[in-house]
Amino acid sequence: MTSPEFYANARAYDIAFSDRDFVDECNFLEWCLRTHGCVAEGVAPAFLELACGPARHAREFARRGWRAVALDLSPDMLDYAREGAKRDGVVLETVAADMADFTLDPPVALAANLMESLSHLVTNAQVVSHLKSVSRSLLRGGVFVIEMAHPSTIWRDSLPNTWLSRSTDVPYFADEPYTEVDVLFGAADDPYDWITQQWLVTARLTIREAGRPERVVEHRQPHRWYQTQELQALIDLAEAFSAVHWYGDMLIPPPPLDNDSGRMIVVLTK
Repeated sequence: MTSPEFYANARAYDIAFSDRDFVDECNFLEWCLRTHGCVAEGVAPAFLELACGPARHAREFARRGWRAVALDLSPDMLDYAREGAKRDGVVLETVAADMADFTLDPPVALAANLMESLSHLVTNAQVVSHLKSVSRSLLRGGVFVIEMAHPSTIWRDSLPNTWLSRSTDVPYFADEPYTEVDVLFGAADDPYDWITQQWLVTARLTIREAGRPERVVEHRQPHRWYQTQELQALIDLAEAFSAVHWYGDMLIPPPPLDNDSGRMIVVLTK
């Protein structure tokens, strides 16, 4: 079952998923807007991060002088994101909402749903509603970027999925107690429903902090990873975007999506 405590451990979650180059990824997102967008001149740059968690991408855009908006269901994550923005010395707008059904006003030029967060939407109806919600919240000519796992990597033979992260790898936490997080995201025996295409995924954080007893927080939540053709069909069904581009990584310029790609990147233009 989903546990609010899991997302309440926002700092541990941030450490667990910090092994990414957020600056380079934001460079790629800007490239997508320049290359595939057509927003009217003179419009102030604005970015929306969906299922934002610690809002690392939104905070990076705020550092670049953009209007930055972070949307998430978890109040604890949004509190953590706001505190991070305060410590960064930037302004961050936060929105507590379901990414499957929301409207942002005023709209933005660029939106992103990254780190496989689309997998939390487990029905066709939720994905279509999500796409329509994002389109409503984009300026005409705006761009929406989705990052998903490559279809070749989502099967059970890749499980269990484990790694270790340390706060010493995250300069942001240099003045805070040392923390080490052992992460499990997907156990080998997590059940898969072939009819609904939903995996009941085990997520576990084993948290070790200086001077404190070890803590373990865990939850099980349904996820659905999408194949390319079914995601294309849902994009077509939503009728919310005028163009779609498929890439295999967040590089500049990005490689096309193929069987050897590292991940699946979808770039949509309103």
